[in-house]
Amino acid sequence: MKNPISQGKVVLMLLVGCLEIFSLIPPCSRPPRIPLNSTKKYHQHAPTTVVMRLITHNMLKSNVKGVINGFPLRIEAEKVEVKETEFNSEFVQNLLPKVDWPALRGASKELGMDELPEEMDEANKTDDSFLQLVHKLLLDVHVLEGSLVCPETGRRFPINNGIPNMLLHEDEVA
Repeated sequence: MKNPISQGKVVLMLLVGCLEIFSLIPPCSRPPRIPLNSTKKYHQHAPTTVVMRLITHNMLKSNVKGVINGFPLRIEAEKVEVKETEFNSEFVQNLLPKVDWPALRGASKELGMDELPEEMDEANKTDDSFLQLVHKLLLDVHVLEGSLVCPETGRRFPINNGIPNMLLHEDEVA
């Protein structure tokens, strides 16, 4: 059976997935507008760097022509960085139903972070230390260099500067 998903549809599916995730993030308060001649000081956030986190990995799949099950992609990381972000337990609790647990567990094992339980039970969903661990894995672990590998074909998708290149070659598009 051929996979009729075009590259445009893949990009659209990724964007929709990202929008779903972003809809869960609480809005950040903007600093008030301050006249140029003001002596008031305020904190300005540093720009967010776009990098591949495990939450991104949890949404990506291989759409190479003929692939029936291109999920989850295997991670072959060459450079990984952990950058702490502010923990929000409510955000993580709302995110849990959208996360493919076996894929997250597999990805964390591939990165040498085998701390997650086999299965997620209801008690874990309210355990603060568990939620902090999930937060760390989903949002704080950044894969900067390496590859994502299709489980079916072995096709490698490179990760450079934290950005996974999921573009297909002409002969790989259905």
